[in-house]
Amino acid sequence: MYSKVVDREREFFDRESLELDDRSLIISDAVINRYRHAHTKPSNYPKDTLFTMILPLEGKHVLDYGCGAGENACLLAACGATVTGFDVSPVSIEKARRRAELMGLSDRAHFDVFPAGHTEYKDRSFDIIIGFAVLHHLHMILDDVYVEINRLLKPGGQVYFIEPVANNHLLGKIRRKVPVELVVTPDERQLEYRELERVRQYGFNVTFRHFRFIERLHRVLGDQRRLTLRRLDYHLEKFFPFLRPLYGILLVTARKANELPHEIPPLV
Repeated sequence: MYSKVVDREREFFDRESLELDDRSLIISDAVINRYRHAHTKPSNYPKDTLFTMILPLEGKHVLDYGCGAGENACLLAACGATVTGFDVSPVSIEKARRRAELMGLSDRAHFDVFPAGHTEYKDRSFDIIIGFAVLHHLHMILDDVYVEINRLLKPGGQVYFIEPVANNHLLGKIRRKVPVELVVTPDERQLEYRELERVRQYGFNVTFRHFRFIERLHRVLGDQRRLTLRRLDYHLEKFFPFLRPLYGILLVTARKANELPHEIPPLV
């Protein structure tokens, strides 16, 4: 069954990546500088906050877990890291390699075609593992993913995932009824706390940062209000933690603490 899911995901992202031309692959200097000099502020997007947590990147070997067409992998390389990225989509990997070539990063950004949970990298190869909106595509094999990141990460290394979540069922029902265009694959779905917290059982300490609660209202109030809404989200999350299940994006930080336990109970 999962092999059919992999085939559908591969076909979806192959089609998406085919539309990318050389001009769209190049990341501007302004974007690179934004993340190279990222700092903590209430108006940060999740990725801004992530970069404040991982800088400086010089001397670090980073794995981009499910890298797609290599945008984030090349951004990490441009900010000083040595980056390895993999994806199930061969066309996406072709585009990632082309992006690295166009940006002069081929010596610092390397890409492979692998399915998640079945990469062939050596044990304890990476200082940092990062995934951008990838786990919710892999909800049916999260155990395999958690085993793999435990195997690949060096002792004391850290994992970061930015993921869409649905921890409030009422909001989930509303989302499905609101006529907002969504670009999704047939098999993906938003995750819940329990699925992400499960990584603790694989030898990790885990914390969450929450984003995008009332920022959703930008669809009604207009994009010009988005910055203000994001700042409000930051303060609401800080001072009213009971609101956290209403937020739609999590930045998951997991630090490797122990070796993999011998027996892992099933996810139910």
